[in-house]
Amino acid sequence: MTEFEFAHPLWLWGLTLPLFILLLARQRTVFFDRIQHFADAHLLPHLLTNPPKSRSLIKLLGMWTLIWTLGILALAGPRWDYEEQEVFRSHNNLMILLDLSDSMRVKDLPQARLEQAMQEIEDILRHAKNLHVGLIGFAGLPHLIAPLSDDYQTLRHLLYEVKIEDIPVQGSQLSLALQEASRWLKGQSDKTSYVLLLSDGEFAATEVQKSVAELPQFNFHLHTLGIGSVQGKEIELADGSWKKDAKGEVILSRLNPQNLQQLANAGRGTYRQADYRQQDTQAILEAIQRDNTELDKDKTVQKLWHERFYLLVIAMMVLLLMKFRRSVVLSEK
Repeated sequence: MTEFEFAHPLWLWGLTLPLFILLLARQRTVFFDRIQHFADAHLLPHLLTNPPKSRSLIKLLGMWTLIWTLGILALAGPRWDYEEQEVFRSHNNLMILLDLSDSMRVKDLPQARLEQAMQEIEDILRHAKNLHVGLIGFAGLPHLIAPLSDDYQTLRHLLYEVKIEDIPVQGSQLSLALQEASRWLKGQSDKTSYVLLLSDGEFAATEVQKSVAELPQFNFHLHTLGIGSVQGKEIELADGSWKKDAKGEVILSRLNPQNLQQLANAGRGTYRQADYRQQDTQAILEAIQRDNTELDKDKTVQKLWHERFYLLVIAMMVLLLMKFRRSVVLSEK
């Protein structure tokens, strides 16, 4: 037993409760003892209700005091013997911005752009290390889908529930999405935060210029991942019709790598075009790791204790079973 300790020592104050009960029992016994001096012995049974039996009372209190003590000690969390485990004290934050505008419906890849983007996010979650990942969907307005967390499984469940129809206002308001990401990343205790934009890059020139001007003010690095092809294709809406412009002509949506490259440069990040291999997401994750090589220096050693509370719980169960069995036997008699 090396370095025995209690994980939650405040529970030990509960050990004082049996002392108060014993004091009350003592006062009750003294009270009945005084009454015996003022009445004859043959009259006492008619004057006293449930007179205490000192021997049985002490035995009963002793049993329940022992059970109570074992329970309090179990709650206090006794533990001894530990193993030293190397852990990281810090992590990086990655907020993913997923474009949910109508152009992400385009099937200029073997699958729709949105499906390709989801696959890229899945690859990131599969290979992420020391990352807290969050997800924001945006079109005309940004919407937080998942806050920063290392619970990748929950994020996967939320990811595949995302639909373009869930965004009430269509459009491509990138600047609002970047502001929302900055708001969720602000105040984090970690050294550097990152934003990954997954989009086809079809933003208005004024929107790109506004975002480029704002990026130096934000507290993150921006990486971009292009989804789609430069050849492009028409935008098929949910009802099967084609999206048209103000003149009634069918809109042809194409990947705009220039916009995404410009945003990545302004955001001190990197641009990659998505494909069906893992090199694109690996390159972004490696860029994040390169920016934080000092993270490896933040390793620390923590103690992994062997908890022993269950031993006291077992002892409690044995005593309670003995008490229960004795009560059943007496009731049968």
